[in-house]
Amino acid sequence: MQVNAQESESRASVDYITKTGSKVDFGKTDLSAYTPEIRANMKQLYQDKIGLFVHWGPYAQLEGVWGGKNIAAEWIMNRGRISIKEYEQHAAAQFKPDKFNAKQWVDIAESAGMKFIVVTSKHHDGFAMYDSKHPYNLVDFAGFGRDILKELSDECAKRGMNLGFYYSQSQDWHEKGGFGNGWDFPARIKPQADFDAYFQEKAVMQVKELTQNYGDIFMIWFDTPVQMDDAKCQQMMDIVKANQPSALVNSRLGQGFGHFDVSIDNGNTPSVSKATWLPDLKVPWQTHESVTQGGWGYTRAGGENDRSESYTDFVYSLSRIVCYGGVYLLNVGPRPDGTIPESQVKSVQAIGEWLEINGESIYGADPSPLKFPPYAITSKPGKLYLHMKELSDEQVELTGVLSRVTNAYCLADPRKTSLTVSQEGARIRVSVPEKLRQPRITVVVLELADQVANVVDETLQQQEDGVIKLPVSRCEFEIRRISYDYETQLTSRWGENSKQGLIWTVNVTHPGDFKVMSEDTGSRTYQYELTTVDDSLVLDAKPRTGTLTRKSHDGTIVIAKPGVQKIAIHPMAGFEVMSDYKFKGLELVPVR
Repeated sequence: MQVNAQESESRASVDYITKTGSKVDFGKTDLSAYTPEIRANMKQLYQDKIGLFVHWGPYAQLEGVWGGKNIAAEWIMNRGRISIKEYEQHAAAQFKPDKFNAKQWVDIAESAGMKFIVVTSKHHDGFAMYDSKHPYNLVDFAGFGRDILKELSDECAKRGMNLGFYYSQSQDWHEKGGFGNGWDFPARIKPQADFDAYFQEKAVMQVKELTQNYGDIFMIWFDTPVQMDDAKCQQMMDIVKANQPSALVNSRLGQGFGHFDVSIDNGNTPSVSKATWLPDLKVPWQTHESVTQGGWGYTRAGGENDRSESYTDFVYSLSRIVCYGGVYLLNVGPRPDGTIPESQVKSVQAIGEWLEINGESIYGADPSPLKFPPYAITSKPGKLYLHMKELSDEQVELTGVLSRVTNAYCLADPRKTSLTVSQEGARIRVSVPEKLRQPRITVVVLELADQVANVVDETLQQQEDGVIKLPVSRCEFEIRRISYDYETQLTSRWGENSKQGLIWTVNVTHPGDFKVMSEDTGSRTYQYELTTVDDSLVLDAKPRTGTLTRKSHDGTIVIAKPGVQKIAIHPMAGFEVMSDYKFKGLELVPVR
């Protein structure tokens, strides 16, 4: 597929493999896998909320450049179609990070208020960042006489910092049987026998090494599970359990396996989600973002940039992710020598400085009691924390909470000065003097008469004129392999997977036949299916306009009975990976 420069840059900053080939994307792991040891670490993950992600490998040696052009970061071997021999010669063999200092890395994580670190042990380029028995590794192949993962694990153990390893179990561009390399080998998808051999002889062996030789491991963070079947996923689960009984496994292992679910890169959701929670265990979902630009690893174009204007955005990303029930991994990309650029350090430390004062609203906090909060809200028994990026006329407004407010104050105010509150029904107003506003995010605490906030019914209501509005901003995502833009209220990367359902809960008072209106940017090929309890209708996203456009669709759809019910849409054939298609919602208009 031909892509323009802007689309290429976007591709360089995301993983674009979203399909797992399973009927479910998360939830296949048996409940018996949530042992007391796993539950203890899951509770710790829920408490911690934020960790340091580190993408680092031989790709950093190339600094994003190949053939004199800016290509990509950790995906440079793939995007630049660099042969194995060339990559070995110019990246892997040259990679000697003699300035790596485990203490400095842990210092940075601690100063950012982070409670765990997840570091790449093998990315898609196939290079092991430790002393592996497989010869393509930092110690043997690159001739670097130190095992940096051992140094890091020892330092983390000394400091009480939990450590996890990222491992690319399926995608390996260095191996004949590993998925992904279609330039040195005939195809990206490998014959089953070749993939089986790679998996058993390299991936399985290395995961055993990682779980046997580096002390207590907090999690194994797998990635891009193409060609992973149930048996292979279960085998990895069993290996991790046997060697690290308390280590968490993420859902990118594949086929619905794993202890916690992970979104696509930079994945957001329009609704608070507790879908992963067990009856007696809060299981958060997780998403991730990078302070680097143009990729997750180091590049000369995006690894040293001053991100000070984005500090507030990073803090608000954390607040919003916790608001919606998630955990945040914030990534850095160290230089080839092992040092983390000062610009990146300052970016993560901006969060740490804010957390020193406002951490009560994040660590161990529950999501918003409102399923569709107007801004980032977190909660604890008897308290709501309103995270305000902007304040209009020194006023904070919140609609939807019925519980009586007994007190309000700014979390950063050491005096906890009571603020003026007015409350009428579900509408709350709080006056916040200018002198109490914080430079990034101001947290206003509402103390409630109820331990658990009583909120309004958020079910969508059919309008008096019979129209049923279905905005993306009021839907629930069926799976996490999709994202959402809070500012524009549009989907991002919707349509890559037929399981990417958008689901609305609606109270229908006047059933009947309905015409369908949509608002989207259009597509040359896309189709999606609208379903009600009684009917279905295939909708055509053509033509492509590139701008948000309202259009009417052929046909009608039936809703036969009144009452609260689900209405959903699912992608069909024609959707493309990394499409720029944007969708804002539907309107069902009664046929008169």
